[in-house]
Amino acid sequence: MEIMKNEKYDKPLEKKQGSLYTTLIQTGDFQELIQKKKEFIIPMSIFFFVFYFTLPILAVYTDILTKQAMGHITWAWVYALMQFVLVWVCGYVYVKKSEKFDISAKEILSAYEGELDK
Repeated sequence: MEIMKNEKYDKPLEKKQGSLYTTLIQTGDFQELIQKKKEFIIPMSIFFFVFYFTLPILAVYTDILTKQAMGHITWAWVYALMQFVLVWVCGYVYVKKSEKFDISAKEILSAYEGELDK
């Protein structure tokens, strides 16, 4: 891999940008963005996994899902179909929320862009 020289500093460009981005990720704005992402992703993931693994647990250890929901359809089928709906809803919510995170990341990057270009 060829490293380009930065004419301003006569240092490898790759090393200079690495240290600048290290500085950027230590800023309060960036740390706040990471905290907001964690506050969204962790509860969403926990909810999804609990919902997802409840089906096999209920199916193995209880008789709740064997009861008829409507007609000849049992609650197991209803719960399983709800999982498909949940995947699409979680995906949609994640995409919409990540768009906001992307906007925040671009704002942070543009605010510190002058320092990164030096």
